[in-house]
Amino acid sequence: MAEAPNTQAASAPQRPRRRRRGRVLALLLGVLGGLLVLELGLRLIGYAGAGERTRRAFDPKYATVEADSWIFDFEIDPARHHAVELRGQHIPLAKREGERRVLFLGDSATAGAFLELEQAFPARFEQLLRERDPETSVRAINAGVWGMTTIDAYHLLVDKLLPLQPDVVVLGLFMANDINFNLGHAQRELQVQAPALIDGLRKRSALAHVLFLQALALNQRHRLLGAEHLGSAWVPRELALIDEHGFHMLSYPAGEVALYMRRPSALALEAFEVLREVLADFEALGEREGFRFRVLLIPTPSAVTGRLNVLHHPDILHELRGAGVEVRSADLDFAAPTRRVLGICRELAIPCTDPTRAMTRLGLAAFFAGDEHPNARGHAVLAKALMTP
Repeated sequence: MAEAPNTQAASAPQRPRRRRRGRVLALLLGVLGGLLVLELGLRLIGYAGAGERTRRAFDPKYATVEADSWIFDFEIDPARHHAVELRGQHIPLAKREGERRVLFLGDSATAGAFLELEQAFPARFEQLLRERDPETSVRAINAGVWGMTTIDAYHLLVDKLLPLQPDVVVLGLFMANDINFNLGHAQRELQVQAPALIDGLRKRSALAHVLFLQALALNQRHRLLGAEHLGSAWVPRELALIDEHGFHMLSYPAGEVALYMRRPSALALEAFEVLREVLADFEALGEREGFRFRVLLIPTPSAVTGRLNVLHHPDILHELRGAGVEVRSADLDFAAPTRRVLGICRELAIPCTDPTRAMTRLGLAAFFAGDEHPNARGHAVLAKALMTP
């Protein structure tokens, strides 16, 4: 008679395995639950930098712009479209006989930050032309985009706006941050994005975004990764851009102050070289596509008043001192960035309008209180300056 199998002995080794699997499952559920609580907590309570995730879009070509920017859905197919809407501007693709088009590119200062579209200098410029000549056939098109750099504007023109057939392209160069922010593209290599997985996570998860920001801050503080790794690894190269004076070139206030230094850093000089290259690209594109290229400087309150006036960061010198960067008044030359840009334009034979002297008559009254963007009066000065050939 065969013996019955010892089922109790056979099942004994399986019990510890089941218990281990149960503990692992419970641990995983606990970790996931904890992460979910942290995610919900960060979304409810908020955190420093949350606006970057909720209001900004990380685009590999156009860098960091407003998430609801018109550029993402804007496409022109001349085979199907007879007209387009651009920021509320209805633009037929076919020009009227004799019509000339002036396309304005730039960032928030060109777009008309905090103003209605008709108050911004492109529309004011067209209005002045019509007042001077009621029969004028000039159409001004405002294609300014919040957060856009000079390099972004070039790619926007090449990728999306050439079918508008501009006769003249005017670049509004916002002197407060456009020059130094161009460095964020790492010498126009446009490698400022994290890999797709990390970039996707930080777009969608508050927790992932917080960890990403903390990792960047940790690297900035302790230089765990060298600059040569910052473009190819998972941290953007832009965060290594601290010059020898200690200025973070991609900080809105610090990067502006860095360009005023009488003894410019190597990174500051590099920023002007990057600008020279992209302006040369604009000029070459104009020769190929048949438009004239022109630059309009949009001055800072510091350049207009001749003293440091970073209106949105009035304590910038104190903040810099706290970070170990000592800046004396004798170190600063507020006209230096303008001189350098005008020199680049002369070198490239590009017409460049500098309204700094005209805005000096208004002083700080040309800007919004607590902000470096020109107000309606400032935009009126910019438009009038463009009337000069």
